[in-house]
Amino acid sequence: MLEEILVTNAETLEPLAERLKTFDGFLERLSKEYGLSTLDLVHHLPDEQVKIVDGGKMLELLTDVGEWGAVLFITEGNSVITGMSVELPQVFLKDGYFHFFGEGGFGGHIKENACQHIAFIERHFQNRNSRSIHFYDGDGEPMFKVFVSRELSGEMKTEQVVRWTALREKL
Repeated sequence: MLEEILVTNAETLEPLAERLKTFDGFLERLSKEYGLSTLDLVHHLPDEQVKIVDGGKMLELLTDVGEWGAVLFITEGNSVITGMSVELPQVFLKDGYFHFFGEGGFGGHIKENACQHIAFIERHFQNRNSRSIHFYDGDGEPMFKVFVSRELSGEMKTEQVVRWTALREKL
């Protein structure tokens, strides 16, 4: 699909690459503006801002992030964005689903093969540097995102930045 878009929208995508160098808003909104899936748009981020890995790494990745302490967990639909600061609980695979249940009511189920791609994204977002991990479905749209948490000062938690960087390099 991306190859077809590159051929048919070359004039549009050229300005997109330039725009993404300084864009600090929601990638999902920008992808709609350009008629792309969010994942297709993420492929146009500057190389130093993104690393995309296979969705089959999800269990390994969530297990690691579960050791970081509280992270910002975001889900997004067409009309709502929800987020909570939460420690990711232990994740296990059973009957074709990843299961996770934590204290305070946070939990859920994810189909084993639903996540096709995972993107480590390091970019300026809403006037602040951010590091996050985005989980994409087969349509190239985000299932959920995990952001490195912040201190009360607004700075990203140093230990989580170190863990995020190590995990990005490992995968």
